[in-house]
Amino acid sequence: MKKLILFALITAIFFNTVNAIGQCVPNTSITTPGIFPDSATGLNSAVVGQAYNQVIQVRVPTDTVVVIAGSPQTVTINSITVLSFTNLPPGLTYTCTPSNCIFPGGTNGCVEISGTPTTSGNFVLNAILETNGTFIIFPITRQDTVDYYNINVSPATGLAGNTKFGFNIEQNSPNPFNENTNIDFTVPSKSNIGFRVYNLLGKEVYNNVFEASAGRNTISFDAKELNVGVYMYSLTLGATTLTKRMIISRR
Repeated sequence: MKKLILFALITAIFFNTVNAIGQCVPNTSITTPGIFPDSATGLNSAVVGQAYNQVIQVRVPTDTVVVIAGSPQTVTINSITVLSFTNLPPGLTYTCTPSNCIFPGGTNGCVEISGTPTTSGNFVLNAILETNGTFIIFPITRQDTVDYYNINVSPATGLAGNTKFGFNIEQNSPNPFNENTNIDFTVPSKSNIGFRVYNLLGKEVYNNVFEASAGRNTISFDAKELNVGVYMYSLTLGATTLTKRMIISRR
């Protein structure tokens, strides 16, 4: 469990830049290690030319379990540091608290994404993070690459000159869900929309095409034939594909 919490945490805290000037305020009432929102909920969508803001709250665990010499061992977490990241949507900047982007073990921190995006598209954020820990008296360093958070940026004027609607996908609801969930999305004009679902291994498990009307539409997805777990779902309009995550749970 602690190892899973560590992986979720390092996924969240890559959202920052060393040279950014603003800072968010950590929510010190959070005492359970983890991130808010989690990767299943995902980040807010954005629109070209409109101000964007997303705050991610984190609580760093004090230790984790790793395999050393073939057996699981408890390692104290000293800190998690952002080394690099790529694919930031143009116009947005990232800041973190602490401002040096070093998150000590057992502390609260936060990351704020803000600015005004200038380019539409689906931006998959990619980061390399370094975890520094101690096993007994021996220092341990581990690097992780994180690439499954994304920000969908819709055009300000939609497609084909339409100024009322853009192409945007929302988080499915409910999520997690048992058998049925709804996915809301908008398109600028009457269009054929490709809808696909993939498991975490990248295997396509569902594929369909829907005729959507201009504006807001809803896909009612029946997942009773799928196993429990985390899936990716995407909508494709022309050359643009927007992607989010959903969780199937039978509890």
